[in-house]
Amino acid sequence: MTIGKGSKAPNFTLYNSEKKEVSLGDLKGKNVVIHFFPMAFTGTCTEQLCTLLDDLSSYKDMGAEVLGASMDSPFTLAKFKEEQK
Repeated sequence: MTIGKGSKAPNFTLYNSEKKEVSLGDLKGKNVVIHFFPMAFTGTCTEQLCTLLDDLSSYKDMGAEVLGASMDSPFTLAKFKEEQK
């Protein structure tokens, strides 16, 4: 499936680092940025997410909710989140 810029994303449900379900449909009506990033604990991932974090207030100022998505397990992401604060 290809989704073009400005297209509505299909609804999906994933688990967050606390192992709770997060559904895109629960954010209907909000501006949502889905940030796909490579595996945790890699240099690229750390740099990419730190850059995003440094500019997070810009997204918030635009009223956007930022969701991060990767192929990592919730356990790995929880540890990465803990270490990177």
